[in-house]
Amino acid sequence: MCHPAATVPHPMTRHQRFLRLGLLVLALTYLGPKAAAQHEQAAGPKRIADRPAPLIYGPAGVYAKIPARDEFGRDQLAMFRVWNPDPLGQHEANLQAITPALAAVVRRTQIDNPELRLVIGSGRRDGRRQRMAVAWGWSRTRDSPHRLGNAVDLWPLDDEGQVYFDPAVQTRIASAVRKAATGLGVTVRWGGRFRGYKDMDRSHFELARP
Repeated sequence: MCHPAATVPHPMTRHQRFLRLGLLVLALTYLGPKAAAQHEQAAGPKRIADRPAPLIYGPAGVYAKIPARDEFGRDQLAMFRVWNPDPLGQHEANLQAITPALAAVVRRTQIDNPELRLVIGSGRRDGRRQRMAVAWGWSRTRDSPHRLGNAVDLWPLDDEGQVYFDPAVQTRIASAVRKAATGLGVTVRWGGRFRGYKDMDRSHFELARP
């Protein structure tokens, strides 16, 4: 008896996996674990080959120093993981994606200040990523300079390579960036001086508009 050929699922693209993970995090954040489980069940089983390699987010993880919950009670660790799963591994790619003048400022800052460990948490963003930032309250506008690669978010790293947002360290980074930019003849605005944010936007640096 002839049996029909088994259906082989088409491998998920990187974009599809990213989008699916983002939807799962949003379901977990806003609707709770039950809704997230329903979403995962509806999406169907994933083949082992389609699953991304596991990343460490425990005591040795890059986000181990980030508080588990934000001021709204959301699981911000999950949000950071979706936003940038591997900030150290993606640093160079993010650096190359932003405007050359801004990239030069970041490179000069790192070269002149080796004691200030930092990584690009966010650089150039496409429309979908910027809409996510607005939905999460991480940005207030869809017309962000990040869209053109004219802005970058620099996250401090401790001696263990873990992200931690220490205002004093961020102020030191801002001073180093300003000095590097002046030496290169580039004008950069620091989000730490922006008004209207609860804690300002200390990670944010953007090219000044002409």
